[in-house]
Amino acid sequence: MKMINGLYAAAALASALVAMPAVAATPIVSAGKLTGATGVEIGGKSYDVAFLDGTCGSVFGACNASHFTFTSLSSAMTASNALLSQVFINGAAGAFDTRPNLTAGCTSSAVCNILIPYAQGFGVVLAGDAVNSFTTSLDFSVPASIAANASTATLGSYVYAKFTPSVTAAVPEPATWAMMFAGFGLMGAALRYRKRSTKLSFA
Repeated sequence: MKMINGLYAAAALASALVAMPAVAATPIVSAGKLTGATGVEIGGKSYDVAFLDGTCGSVFGACNASHFTFTSLSSAMTASNALLSQVFINGAAGAFDTRPNLTAGCTSSAVCNILIPYAQGFGVVLAGDAVNSFTTSLDFSVPASIAANASTATLGSYVYAKFTPSVTAAVPEPATWAMMFAGFGLMGAALRYRKRSTKLSFA
């Protein structure tokens, strides 16, 4: 009976951990401005991001796909959604979700467009756009484009997001932790049952 109770407890713990939301990224703040973040989880990998003003070429070294971290619309949109759910949130470090002008490169209090380029051609940069507005319900991701020679420094509501792979190992997903704890629980229950069976056989 104790073993069965132990199995139920392990299963309950596993279910609770699977249901836990993903951990938010760690914001990088300078003089009250959000300049980037570390530990942004995208597709099972961890990235650091910096919000930088300038032209595509000045921010990325060269304005072409080989210098972009994400090279398809779908991956750029996934990165955009990760920014909105993990970085642009209100917390102890600042109200980065509802105050767009707290993001480096954005001066508009209404909206900040964070561009994640994935391709360039004919002088136009194609990007995923994480639109962070002063109202959470109006935040969304959308495909966007900008002239390659345009500088976001002259556009008060636009800034580039430059992603790089994190040097630290990615934090395991909640499901991974759940499986580990469930395994430990099952091992413990099996050991207790085995110990009890051994005592009974020698009695």
